[in-house]
Amino acid sequence: MASKYILENVALVENDFSADSRNKDGMRVVSYEARRSIIVHLAIEHIVQIEVVKDAKNDEERSIVTLTNGNRFITRRSATELCDIIEKAAGSA
Repeated sequence: MASKYILENVALVENDFSADSRNKDGMRVVSYEARRSIIVHLAIEHIVQIEVVKDAKNDEERSIVTLTNGNRFITRRSATELCDIIEKAAGSA
């Protein structure tokens, strides 16, 4: 089976959350800066985890994607949106 990819705007996770910040509901808060983001094709089969997070500036939902090689990216989309796109891509032949 050929690998399936999704095109995503991402920002690199620059730290290992050593200074882990969370909001009052316990959700991780991150900073996604569009001007520092890049557009990449992510291979669906290499996505290990998708974490629900909030953007510190805009209070919008984002997601952190962890890949099999250990790289982590903050995405522009929410985890729900990202999962929907992955399901559609995986289902297409």
